[in-house]
Amino acid sequence: EEKLCSTILSLGEVSIENENYSQAVEDIQSCIKKLESLPKDSRIIAEAKYQLGVAQGFNSQYDEAVESLNSAISIIKERMKNIKAGAMEEMTEITELEALIPEIEEKIADTKDMKKEAEAKTEEGADGIISSSAKGDSKNVPSIAVKSKKFVAEKEKTAAAS
Repeated sequence: EEKLCSTILSLGEVSIENENYSQAVEDIQSCIKKLESLPKDSRIIAEAKYQLGVAQGFNSQYDEAVESLNSAISIIKERMKNIKAGAMEEMTEITELEALIPEIEEKIADTKDMKKEAEAKTEEGADGIISSSAKGDSKNVPSIAVKSKKFVAEKEKTAAAS
């Protein structure tokens, strides 16, 4: 749908260059109708509204041209606002990632403790002593989904080579 509209928008631009303004207005308006399913802050909609305003201006539809151009500005401003809001989401992600670091450090400490317990168990096992870990005491082990793309890609290469 978006590619079709881009093509229609290009036809509208050609009509403007050929001074066939009424055809340009018609083409660009049909393009805008096809874009109604896209997000309201879509850049292609802003571009289409801009081109429509230009075509309407050349076609002596001055009031409509101003309205279309103002609409393009509104769409661009909305997009900028949404991108800035998206930056806040990125900040939230950073905060979440920072919170993971202590959890991972805690897991490192737990792992070192488990290693010490296993070593002690091995030594005690030789002496016939059973530790509390062997009786079934268990710790909650939180899962943290932190895998790098490089790690995943190496796993996939290894699996593919097998």
